[in-house]
This record gives sequence, C-alpha cells and structure tokens, in this order.
Amino acid sequence: MYAGAASEVIPSSISSLHYPHHFGSFRSRGESNVSRETSPLLVTDENDLDLRSVNSNLSAHSYDTKSHFKFFSADEIEMAPGGSTLDNPEDPVDYNTNWDYSVDKFEELSVEEPQVQFNPNAEFMQEPVSGHSSRLQSPEPSGYGSLSYDRHRRDSDESSNKIDDEDEESHSVKVDDAFIRDYPAKLNYQRYYLAEEDLVIGIAGYSNCLWKRVVYYVICILTLGIGYLVLRWFPKYRVNLMGNRSPLGISDWCVIENEFGELQIVHIEKSRLNEPLSSFLTLNPVRDQEGEGEADREGEGELPSKENDPIIPLIQSFTYRYLKFFYDPVEDMFRTNSNWYDLRWLNVKNTKDGVSQSLQERRLDIFDENSIEILSKSVVQLLVDEVLHPFYVFQVFSIFLWLADDYYYYASCIFFISMISITNSLIETKSTIKRLQEISRFSCDVRVWRNGFWKQIDSKELVPGDVFEVDPSLSIIPCDALLINGECVINESMLTGESVPVSKVSATQDTVKYLPENFTHPILSKSYLYNGTKLLKMKSTNDEPVTAMTIKSGFNTTKGSLVRSMLFPKPTGFKFYEDSFKYIGFMTIIAALGFIYSTYNFIQLGMETRVMVLRALDIITIVVPPALPATLTIGTTFAINRLKKLEIFCIAPTRVNIGGKLDVICFDKTGTLTEDGLDVLGVHVANNAEGRKEIVFHDIVKDVKGLNLKSVHHHDHDHDHDSNNDPFFLAGMISCHSLRLIDDDLLGDPLDVKMFEFTQYQFREDENTNRSILYGGIGHDSYTIWKELEFVSSLRRMSVISQSHDNQYFLFTKGAPEVMYDICESESIPSNYEELLHHYTHSGYRVIACAYKKLGDRPNLTASRESTECNLIFTGFIVFENKLKPTTSQTLRTLNEADIRTVMCTGDNILTAISVARECELVAPDIEHIYVPSYDEISQQIVWEEVNNPQLRLDSTTIKPIDEILHDPAVKYKLAMTGDIFRYLLTEVKNQSIIHAVLMNCDIFARMSPDEKHELVEQLQKIDYTVGFCGDGANDCGALKAADVGISLSEAEASVAAPFTSRKFEISCVLEVIKEGRSSLVTSFSCFKYMSLYSAIQFITVTILYKRGTNLGDFQFLYIDLMLILPLAIFMSWSKPYPKIISKRPTANLVSPKILIPLICHITIIGIFQLLLWLQVQKQPWYIKPVPDDDEHVKSSDNTVLFLFSNFQYILIAIVLSQGPPYRESMVHNVPFLVNLVVANLVSAYLFTIDGDSWWGDFMQLTNLSRGFYWSIVIMAGINLIIMKYGEEMWFGQLAKVYKRIFHRSRLTKSKKLFKNLNREFYQVQTV
Repeated sequence: MYAGAASEVIPSSISSLHYPHHFGSFRSRGESNVSRETSPLLVTDENDLDLRSVNSNLSAHSYDTKSHFKFFSADEIEMAPGGSTLDNPEDPVDYNTNWDYSVDKFEELSVEEPQVQFNPNAEFMQEPVSGHSSRLQSPEPSGYGSLSYDRHRRDSDESSNKIDDEDEESHSVKVDDAFIRDYPAKLNYQRYYLAEEDLVIGIAGYSNCLWKRVVYYVICILTLGIGYLVLRWFPKYRVNLMGNRSPLGISDWCVIENEFGELQIVHIEKSRLNEPLSSFLTLNPVRDQEGEGEADREGEGELPSKENDPIIPLIQSFTYRYLKFFYDPVEDMFRTNSNWYDLRWLNVKNTKDGVSQSLQERRLDIFDENSIEILSKSVVQLLVDEVLHPFYVFQVFSIFLWLADDYYYYASCIFFISMISITNSLIETKSTIKRLQEISRFSCDVRVWRNGFWKQIDSKELVPGDVFEVDPSLSIIPCDALLINGECVINESMLTGESVPVSKVSATQDTVKYLPENFTHPILSKSYLYNGTKLLKMKSTNDEPVTAMTIKSGFNTTKGSLVRSMLFPKPTGFKFYEDSFKYIGFMTIIAALGFIYSTYNFIQLGMETRVMVLRALDIITIVVPPALPATLTIGTTFAINRLKKLEIFCIAPTRVNIGGKLDVICFDKTGTLTEDGLDVLGVHVANNAEGRKEIVFHDIVKDVKGLNLKSVHHHDHDHDHDSNNDPFFLAGMISCHSLRLIDDDLLGDPLDVKMFEFTQYQFREDENTNRSILYGGIGHDSYTIWKELEFVSSLRRMSVISQSHDNQYFLFTKGAPEVMYDICESESIPSNYEELLHHYTHSGYRVIACAYKKLGDRPNLTASRESTECNLIFTGFIVFENKLKPTTSQTLRTLNEADIRTVMCTGDNILTAISVARECELVAPDIEHIYVPSYDEISQQIVWEEVNNPQLRLDSTTIKPIDEILHDPAVKYKLAMTGDIFRYLLTEVKNQSIIHAVLMNCDIFARMSPDEKHELVEQLQKIDYTVGFCGDGANDCGALKAADVGISLSEAEASVAAPFTSRKFEISCVLEVIKEGRSSLVTSFSCFKYMSLYSAIQFITVTILYKRGTNLGDFQFLYIDLMLILPLAIFMSWSKPYPKIISKRPTANLVSPKILIPLICHITIIGIFQLLLWLQVQKQPWYIKPVPDDDEHVKSSDNTVLFLFSNFQYILIAIVLSQGPPYRESMVHNVPFLVNLVVANLVSAYLFTIDGDSWWGDFMQLTNLSRGFYWSIVIMAGINLIIMKYGEEMWFGQLAKVYKRIFHRSRLTKSKKLFKNLNREFYQVQTV
C-alpha cells in the first residue's frame, strides 16, 4: 500500500526547487555549513553546475493561491513565528520564513566528528546563566538515557516519595511558578510546516472562560439547538464563545487551521515530567551575537547548554493528525518530536546500550506506543456527524415541514431514502477505516536488550533507544531503526514500489554524525531500516546477534507519514465543485424571494397564519431540492464502476471529473512508455586496433561465447600493446552488481539480472562468510566479491572489489558513460567513444560503460572511494535495448490529435529520451529540430544547440532561432533539457519569460530527479495547465501526488501515491480516464441542470397555484419525485463515454453565461407554457376553482392541468439535457434511459384516463378535463419539446455568444488560462 512513497519523505516543498513564502522572519538565524538538501532522493551529479545561494522572488504564488486561511488573518500567518518537522538543529528552518539556502546539496561538508564525552559534574559547577535559576537546569543533561542517569533518577524518585503529599503539592506549584518566571509564555499563536504532507498550519492558544461558556450553552438551549448547529458548521465563531486568546504556554486548548481553511479544536494535555527538554525535543543550539554557538567555540560538538535545555516540570502536548506536538518553553512554541534523537547516539558506542525499564516507561508516556493505530469512531458518533451535516439537517428540516403540512406519505418516503443513504455512507466509512486499519496495524514479538538482559516484548512497547534483535523470525521491520550490528538485506518495495533488495550495513561513527540531519542523509540511509519493510536476509559479522536501535516509532515513522497522507489527502479546488455551491447559494436567494412573494400573496388572500408559514417555507425545499447535492455524484459513481471493469481503480472520486479537463500529460519513460525490462542487445569491447596501439571498439558481440577469453591473471595490459580486454570486460559483467540470492531466486536491479544472465555464470553465497561467489561460466574462472561500493545516483556508478580464483584482486566499475569517461585513463579510451555512444543513445538504446583496475594480491579494502575509483582501464560498452509498449505510439497519437499536450519526464539519458520520443511520436514527425541546452562556463549562460547540428542555435534570452532561415513559421522545433539545467533556470536565472518559453515548448525532460519531476508538475500548474502524470515507480510518487490527475501503472500498492491505479501496465488507461472524466463532467452538468430545471418547473407550478391559495397534493409530489425525477436522474447518467476524444474540452464553469443563459431561456419557456395553459383552463365551462386555505382539498382544475402538463415537462427536459456526442454516447444507446422515458410517458398519459370522481381520482387529487383539453396538453408538451430541443442545440448557445461579445468583449482575445495566452503570443511572435 505504500509503493512509490519514498520520494514523499522529502517533498519538493523543502527542496531546492520550492520557493518559500515571503513571511517575515521571527528570529535571526546563523549561517550553517550543513546543507538541508541531503536527501538521497534528491541527489544528482556531483559535477553539476554550482548553484549558489538563492532567495527566490517567485514565491508570491505559494501564499496567494495556495493558502486559504480563514480563522487566521493574512498578517497573523505572515508574521507568526514558525517551525518545521524537518528542522535542523544546526540550521533551524521555518518553512515560511525568508531564508537563503544552498542549492548545491553535494558540496563537500567538513563536519567534525562530535566529541560526545560528557562531564556532568563539570557542567553542574558552572555559574548559572543570567536570569535563570541553576535549580532548574539539568545536572546531567548529556547523560540522559544512560544507565547511570537512570540509577540516579531512581534514587531521586525514592527519596521524593518520602515527602508529605501536601508539601509535595506546594513544592510542585513553586517549581511551576519559578519555571514560568524564567521562561514566560508570550506568543499567542504560531505557524508550523508539516513537511511530510507539504502543509502549513496555524496554531492559536486559548484558555477557558466560564462566563463565555455559559453564554454559549444558553444560546444553544434558547435557539433549540439551532445555535449549536450554526456554530458547529462555523467553528470560527464558536471559538470566541468558548474562551479567550492566551499565550501558548498556558493555554487549555488550541485552535489549529491548515492552509486549506480546515479548522480543528484540540485539548492540550498536561502531565508531570521533571526531565530535561532534550529528553523529548531536539534542541536548537543557542547562538551568540556573532552567530556562533557555544559548542562551536568550545569545540564540544553539539552539547546542550544550560539555557536551552532546562528541566521541564510540566509537559504540555496535543495531537493533530496523529502527530504529537510538545510545548517548547525555550522557543515558546509547539513543536513535533518526529525527528528527535538522543544526543548520546552521536557516539556510536552508546547506541548499543539500550534503555532501562524505567526509562522505557517514561519514553512510552512521551512517544506513545509503537503502533500505527487509526482511531475509529463508533457508529453513534458517525451517525451524529452524518446527520448533523448541513445537507442532512436540511433534509430533516424538510421532513418536519412536510409532516406539519400533512404530507405524511411524501415525508416518509424521503425519510426512508435518507436513512438508506446515511446507512450506505456509514457502511462505506466503516469499511474504509477498517481497510486502512488492516493495512497500517502491525505488531510482533521482539527481543530487546533491557537492563543488561535480553527480554521478549511486544513490538508496541518499543521506544526510541531500544536495542532489539533482528532475527529471521522478524519478517517485517517493526519501527524505524538504525542497524548497529551485522548486515541485512531488505525489500523496500513498500517505499519505492520496486522489489529490488537493498543491503544495509551496521552504523559507524561516520554514520551517526548525520543523525541531526533529519535522518535523510544518504550515508545514514545505508544503515537505516524503515518500518514496514521486509527483512529478506540477515547475517552477523561477529559473534554477537544482528541488532538494531529504535529511532522512530508509531506515526513518527516513514510508514506512519504515508498512512497519514492516505488519511488526510489534499482537497481539490476544482472549479465545478466551487461553482456548484455558488449556484446553490444563488438558488437559495431565489427561494428567499419566492418566500417573500408567497407570504405577501397569502396575506392578500387572508389565509390562516399556520398554512401561510408552512407553504412559504415549502418554497425553499422546492427551489433548493434536498437531492440536489447527491445528483452531482451520480455520473462519477457510474464512471468509477466502468473504470473498475477496465482494471483502473480510483481512490479519489473528485478527481474523475478533473480528468475531463486535462491539458497536458507527463509520462515517465522506462516502464511507462517503454517495456519495464531491458534486454542486452550486445557488447562492444574496447581493444587496440590490429597492429596499432590505438584503442578502438570492436564489432558488437551478441553472445558471450563470441568474446575472446583469456585468463584474467595471465594478461597484463600495461606491458602489451596487443591488448585483450575481453576477459576483464566479462569479469566486470560477472561481478559488478548488487544481486542477492533469496530463496534460490536471484533478486536485484532488473538491469543487473539481465547483465548477469548474459554471462551464463552461476551465483552462490559462501555459507561461512556470506560472500557472493560467481563460477561455472565459459571462462572457467571464479570470482568472490569482497566489497561492494553501491550505486549512488549522485556518482551514477557502482563498483566491486573481486578476488579471482588465483587470489588476484580487481576493482570492477560500471556506470553512465559520461561519468566513466572522467575516471578512466585517457590512453584506454577508444577514439570513437563519443561517436559510438552518440549512435546508440540516438537510436534509443541504453548504454553502460565498464572499466577495471588491478589491485594486486593485498588490496586496501578501507581506502576511500575517491582514491579507489580512479585511473581505471576502460573495457567497453554494454548496450541494452528498451522496447516501446504496444499501445504507446497509438495512445500518444490520439492525445496529440485531441490537442492534449504530451511531455516525457524521465531519469534517463537525454539523447535516449529524444530517440524514444521520436520513435513513439511524442515529438510529432513534422518537428525538424530539437534543441538541447548546456552551460557555457565562459559566458556563464545557457547555450541552446540543435541536437544533430550544433551550428544551429537559439537565442539564450528569447529561446528563438538565431538562424534567419528557421524564423520561417513552417519550420517547427522543440526543446529538450536535463534536470540540472531545469533547476538552474528556476533557482539562478529566475527569468519568467525564459521559464515560460521552456515550459511551453519543452516536451522532453531528461535526467530528472524525483523532486525535479514534482517541481515540473507544479511549474506547469502555475501557468494554469491542468496536469496529468502517468508513471510507475518511486521516482514518480511526488509528481503523481502533485498532479491534478495522477495515474500509477505500478501494481505494488501505488494507489497511495496516485488517485488512479491501473492494473494494466499500458498508457492506454490514460485515454479511458480522460473519456470517463469528460463523460462524468458532462453528466454532472446535465444532472445539475436537470435538477435545477426540475426545481424551476415545480417552483413555477407551485407559485401559480399559490396565487389562488392552493398547492399540489401529497401523492402528486410523491409521484413527481419518486416515479419521475429519481429514475430519470439516475438513468440519464447511465450513458457511456463517447469513444473518440476531441480537442475541445467540456466546460467546468457552472456559473458562466454558456450555462446560465440557456438555463434562463429554458425556465422562461417552461413558465410561458404553464401560464398559457393555466390562463386557458380558467376559460373552460367545466373549470373548478380552487379552495384557498385548505390543504386537505387541493382538487381543482388549476391543480390538475398544471400537474399533468408539468409531468411531461419533467420528462422533456431529461430528453433535452441528455447530451450525447462528442463527450457521451448518443441517447439511443442508453437502453435503460429509453425504457424509463417510455414508461414515464405512458404512466403520465395514463393519468389522463383516471376519473376524477373515482377512488384513484381522489387518491391523486385529480379533476376531470375535457377530451380536447387533454389533447391540448399533449400538443403543448410536443411544441415545448421542439422549442427547447432546438433552443438547446442551436439558439441558446448563440445567444450566450452574443452576450459574451457585448458584455465581455475584453475577454474574447484573452483567455483566463495563462498557458493559452503564452501559446498565442509565442506563435504570433514566431509568425512575425
């Protein structure tokens, strides 16, 4: 369920590509040499451009358009102090403050090894800091967590128990008073950035106020609960009736609002602690005026000072979204401890100590159980929440109104339908929560080191600092932990979506020094075990068991953050849903006008007050029908069910309609556009040309038997010009990989698997040493892998140190050709290196370069990687072919024909990406030139060169061709760029016109990191594109979440990352999502307009009848709603999507003239026809006048004529609004709807035959009409249908265009969407 989510551990919001809000800084922050951007998920080439510190001026968008705070004012949020879940103690960052930061995250950092030598006595003897009592400081701050500290604590506890209860209480109060004096609470509110969710929240403190609470309860009682409901729906106002704003440190409860305006009131828990602040919160070092910390000057690492690590007498906390916030008196704000670490852990020796029983109990109180337990409301609570929703409250109001008006049958039916709806909603909610609980809940038995002994406990009892044994019975890692002894092989597919085993090694001193960097450093990740990942293999490197130390537990773990992202998805701001509520508000105003008119009319007629009030209120339930919101979901429900049959699953129903508005779709390449696996096409070995010293590539060898093999150790490249690199090349293919043998299956990177299979060697592991042994191939040699230098994406290579069967050691390296070129001896590089590489990458193949180095018989296994991977001898290329998936080209052609832009976003080589883009026609065949940027060191500018002809260039400012010939509009071109240039444009160049030109004309983005993909999506959204993203792996997770519509092709539970998941790994699923999205959107519009016109018809009918003081009967209302409206609304939504996708998108603007003018025209025509019949019936000799002020007897000619005629109008508008092509199939293909139309017409016509004096006539409250008048009703209905049908298809749309031309002339030439205006400007300039 957690596939692909690893890239969300560090979202783009805090990466080099996210622009912080322009919020004022709360406190000055010192310079730090520790980069924030050390996530292994963000790494790129270490030789990338030097992207210096930036302070973006492009961040206005991030607050103005993203944040919708309602409780907090803009000034409060902007000026509030803040923090982040990814605060770095050496570089404290408030996400929303204006800070400078280094974008070059691969800068070599000189971080000294912390000197964790604690001397509590020496520190205790120091003079107290001015203004603080030494009694409040921790006598042993740095020793917290040690066994000696625990023994000291137990002695202290025992002695304190002897104090009398009264004295103890008095003593506690004094401590609290003294503490408050030294650390006064001043801040009333703050903000905080939840990095894992990319969410900004505001927090305001409140204290209870008795008289205000009394006033609140009095209001609720006197208004008979109405006040309670209103204040429940608008909690912003309830807050001010419950308490007073107070400093955070002394508040009883607090108000939390996120950037989407979602508000929550939480109680602040308070409990005794008397522990150092560092025992539960990471300390921010106190800096002096010159910006240097005490510890820095004294050379003592990160030792806590007395000032910022006081003893906390009272711990204050609250839980928000399953994250626990603690009050920090030093910072005077609430912070999370999700990245807390014990300072003792900075010394690797201390990590093996474990925790004592008493310390475990205290930490359990602070950090809570190590379980991801999703709380489930009881049925009663869910029922109350559901019933008190405004929609159902309106239903309840309507039902009581109808009961008071003696509409018993109608009220009963609506009540029954509402109960079914509520029950279904409750069942669905409970089942969803149950599924999430099953996914997230996990516990097992583990052996922990407790008080010097091994003890068996439940994994729920694990706390940070616990040392537990990693044994074979432990199939799932129960927490986030640091491997401190032994080695493990882990399957992290729950994080990455890729079932590639990952090796973990025990932590060293070099590892633990990166703990302060939010657990995200790539070196730390080599020893980091993630909660929920599978343990495949473990081995001990000594006589001790394999052990790990708990770092994070519960919802603080990576798995916990993923579960929270599932529980709290970001709301979608789709215009259709926003407009629907505006429209309901507009209809409510109409209802209010109808209420006023009806009341005035009833007063004129002298009707009884009770009847007058009930009928006037009934107008509101007619104009705003209770079923109106429900009809919005009918089309979406049908669309989701149809997608499910196509094995496309949706977890976010609101995204279905958005799928109908997609403007651009970004595709990953490998596994999405192309097949998942790579096949070895062949190998090119580099040897000297025959008879010459020059090194060249030999012809491609497609079978390993074609290699010229000699025993490796018999050949010495340095003393023989007649070189033969074949055996070295084969040895590299045999051993340079990270494959593992798990249950007799070879697991690892698919590329490594294919490469090893090509060699035809065997793989086994030594039982004693667990080293990999490779043997049995055609070379009759065997190799043992002694050390693996794993693949690092920033280096783009990996190496192994292997031992041949005659005890000679070699370094074998493979990696990207561009990187390998720089670390090989120039004499070993073939003269046609670039030429051959260019040939294959242009042809869409993937190329891996191989090299080796002799290490002799006594290699230095502890040497640094830099000194080892140098001066290599190049041996050749491995060429992999990656075939297009069968439906790729056709799908892309269909999208291009529909004017839906397609973009490739891949981590692969740019030339390979261009080749694949041309092959699959993502770049149209008529595009003659593709320009690629590079950074010119001399001019320090971006230079754009044609990929096949570097002589052709673009102007670096205008991104237009310099060559006059190319100014011809007939000559088309596109751009392709790499992730480092993309990042450089955003962070260094920051020229909006250049960025816009690139975003509009670049369809190929290569060498993109996960975060750069995420940022690309956000940049496209900033120019008003509705963006879709289709991908399949971990690298796509951030982009899948950021996109308006994310479609995952990964079956490995990638539904967490994307609203849509396709079980068929073809991009053809994108077409289905678009078709169903357009169909659903049009259906939602049709249903909405249908319900609006239904309300209008009934409103006109009832208003005319009110003129004479009468109304429709109980069973007449029942017949209209249950026999006509409900079936028609359902079955008109049954239509399937139209098979072809056209270029024009359906509208999503519900309050546009295009929608409202036809609606007004329909209402006018409906009203005219009803008035004509009503006036006509009054002239008939058999006319029966209605009796005013009598709800029991509504039988009259007025009632009968309007009821019979309006029945046909309800049916006719369903026909008129059943829109067919180009978004839905024609109505004639919707068989259930056609059957419903026939039945509804027949039943409505049958009502003509009922004798008004019969039992049926009294039941339906009908009177007899003349035969001629019955025919008049039918003829009028036919004429009404013709006028509305032709009006909908021909006239009303033209009228809307005329209106727009007259009143919105300025908008005719300018679109509301920025990308359309940019596109128009681009082609206008190109034409000129």
